[in-house]
Amino acid sequence: MSHAPAPVFGGRTPHAGLWLEDFSLVATSGGALLAGGGAWHPEGDGFTCRPTDGAAFWEASTRAWHLLPPLPRPRQGHASVGLPDGRVLLVGGRDGTELELRTTLFWEPETRRFHEGPPLLSARAQPFAVSLADGTVLVLGSDFDDDLNRGTRAEVLWPGASAWESAGQTVRLFHPGPVCVSGERVVIAGGRDNGFGFAIIDGQHLAPPLNQMTEIWERGGRSWRMTSPLTCAREEARGVTLSDGRILVVGGWGEGSALATAEVWEPRTGEWSATGSLPVPRSGFALTALPGGGAAVSGGSLNYADPTETVELWDPVRGTWAPGPSLTGPRAGHHLVEVVPGTFLVVGAVRDAQGELSTTWEVWRSGA
Repeated sequence: MSHAPAPVFGGRTPHAGLWLEDFSLVATSGGALLAGGGAWHPEGDGFTCRPTDGAAFWEASTRAWHLLPPLPRPRQGHASVGLPDGRVLLVGGRDGTELELRTTLFWEPETRRFHEGPPLLSARAQPFAVSLADGTVLVLGSDFDDDLNRGTRAEVLWPGASAWESAGQTVRLFHPGPVCVSGERVVIAGGRDNGFGFAIIDGQHLAPPLNQMTEIWERGGRSWRMTSPLTCAREEARGVTLSDGRILVVGGWGEGSALATAEVWEPRTGEWSATGSLPVPRSGFALTALPGGGAAVSGGSLNYADPTETVELWDPVRGTWAPGPSLTGPRAGHHLVEVVPGTFLVVGAVRDAQGELSTTWEVWRSGA
């Protein structure tokens, strides 16, 4: 049995405020880019969150952070994707005055600076963005649904293009579940159905019903089609594309309870099948593809309790989970990106011995 080196705790990330949320972390050549986010600051007897324009580059060779020129304007809740040429694209989000942004930003690795990209067709907060192997970027989803349609409309930026184009509208899915890329296809694994937005009427919380259907967009077309459903309905599940093109979806919520179940989408058939369940349900975890076709679930909260540092590794042959190397400390809601094969940068908020939150980083190795 091989043993992975112990994780390395790095300390606090360079950022304003006490801790960060809704930031982006993207692996790029030589390291990773941390950009934007909501920075929490003391205010009176409590705390307040303000969007930040901060950015930093983590250099893998030295394991050191380098502060970068700031974003042109603060933003949080944006999407971000790495491109084949080493650039990073930031999409949408919100700032201190606008709840949804149409603006996009390119980060150039040569100059390590940001510049404006083409504006989106629709303003979007908390959007989903994915990139295909050739650099095509697809964006969909939004926190706000005034017209009951915008969350289902997708748009695409082709390689070298100077403007976004419509990429069609989903058939049924309104608030998407996990959005993953398999080959030249973009796959949405369930989500909320069309019909109406989230609302509170007479104190009752109303939401569109969960939908198990899968929707697929192919690069050669501009329309979405429905295919086989998930094995069960899931809210806030995690999904990841494995090295062989399959998609693994894990956890989520069902009928008010955290789910331990997992399932795999087979691109040759378009069908989902159940795989091994986590030993214990957890929420707020990170799901990461590993070299060799496996995957890791790290951190999160077990059984509604405090965060955990434990990691479970999924075996792609047996379809089972087994304990893996733990994180240096308990985390939930963290980001984890692969900076070299089998080595990952982890960034997220943790509590110290006094219970205070701060955003820290560590290096984790899967041993795969």
